[in-house]
Amino acid sequence: MPQHPIVRALALVLALALPGLAAAEEVPAAGASAWRFEVAPYAWLTGTFGTVEVENRTAFVDLTVDDLLTLLFDGDALAGAAWFQASYGRWSAFLDAFGGYVELKTDAKVCCTTLDAKLTMYPVAIDVGFGYQLGAWTLRDRRRPLTLGVYAGTRIMHLGNVLRADTQRPGVVGRALAADEAFDWADPMIGVRWEVPVHDRLSLDFRGDIGGFGASSDLIWGLVGGVRWWLPWSPWGSQPWLGLGYRAISFDHDFGPDSAGNLEMRGPYSALGFAF
Repeated sequence: MPQHPIVRALALVLALALPGLAAAEEVPAAGASAWRFEVAPYAWLTGTFGTVEVENRTAFVDLTVDDLLTLLFDGDALAGAAWFQASYGRWSAFLDAFGGYVELKTDAKVCCTTLDAKLTMYPVAIDVGFGYQLGAWTLRDRRRPLTLGVYAGTRIMHLGNVLRADTQRPGVVGRALAADEAFDWADPMIGVRWEVPVHDRLSLDFRGDIGGFGASSDLIWGLVGGVRWWLPWSPWGSQPWLGLGYRAISFDHDFGPDSAGNLEMRGPYSALGFAF
């Protein structure tokens, strides 16, 4: 039977950590009493997949990462993202924000009428969470500890849509059509996270959550997994790192009496982070 992505990630983490767990010792809580901060701007290439239903009619969405790269190179898409976390002892608060726009253009000719249309979408996803570190354990021959924690928070979503269309027909005055609509909502979520040191300068990070619970969406979930390479210098007293990984978020949400969306945004990311 196929395994859920969270189950596969947990199995990988255990496989990497077990060789060092035999000599693991929990890091004393008193040694982690200072404030710590982390900031990381990152680029997330998101494909979008799923369905949108309006008035009992279903449209299938299949925007791949290759499609997004084509739009980026053509100047029809732009996005940015950033991660920020503040920690004190075992407690932490974080913000993970992503936003951008995508322009989709099309033209068609039906009989004698020519249609030129442009749809601009403005997706925004913001995660706000508060976490607690269940434990931190030193591993044999590892400078960084293995950490395990839980968190709870909110995922805030915004989907803005702007449609512009022009129709032209010989001998008839052309018509311009326009429609704007935006949807905003927020969902509660709970999750688990961990970091596994594979090498003194290489670690694996994972964050997975689930939520919605009918509060706004029927179901939401998110997965973020990647590797961090800790750089060997310390500018301004920080610990810089480079990150590569994969992120996915999904929601099943009713926009109104006759409209709904079941969409998944997923793709690779790269990051440059600084821990203070």
